[in-house]
Amino acid sequence: MSFLIVRSAAFAAAILFAPTASFAQETFGTITASINGEERTWFLTTQDNESQSFGFMFSAANLQSFSLWGQPTDETVTSLKDTLLFTFDVMSVGDQLIPLETTLTYLENGWTSGWHASKSSEPATMDFSLTNFEKSDDGIFVEGTFEAATGFSEPLSSGEIDLSRTLQMNGTFSATLPPFLFEEK
Repeated sequence: MSFLIVRSAAFAAAILFAPTASFAQETFGTITASINGEERTWFLTTQDNESQSFGFMFSAANLQSFSLWGQPTDETVTSLKDTLLFTFDVMSVGDQLIPLETTLTYLENGWTSGWHASKSSEPATMDFSLTNFEKSDDGIFVEGTFEAATGFSEPLSSGEIDLSRTLQMNGTFSATLPPFLFEEK
């Protein structure tokens, strides 16, 4: 056998049996919203235990805090443009769950401009309902609905919302947040 054939066979075998790196994208939930009548879906994604979504657990206060970053496609992990950021806190009092501080931010052009609504603003521009909340070994399953009259902001980081320019967003969310996305405080 010639040296060239042996070398080619060895190279092919090395590629075939070499360990491969895993770059698998995983979707663990979705946020679906109707924006002025047009329905869209954003995806909650993770890759190699990294995600823009996260949560905090405050044991002393029986409080969980969620930050769900909806990506424009199920193949995106860290985009800021055309993303939907949905945050909410849940306090456990006995068997009752009390949703607190809820916000919805549509980063139309990243933090340059977009739309924002909050349940705690005056006047409140958002209604929120948590329909399911279950802890398991796989993580925390959350599901709910929202209705928001978002106001325009440019830039979003300014904190100034123009309520004369609104965008109605009604939708649902459903996700099982893996344990690695939570930090205990």
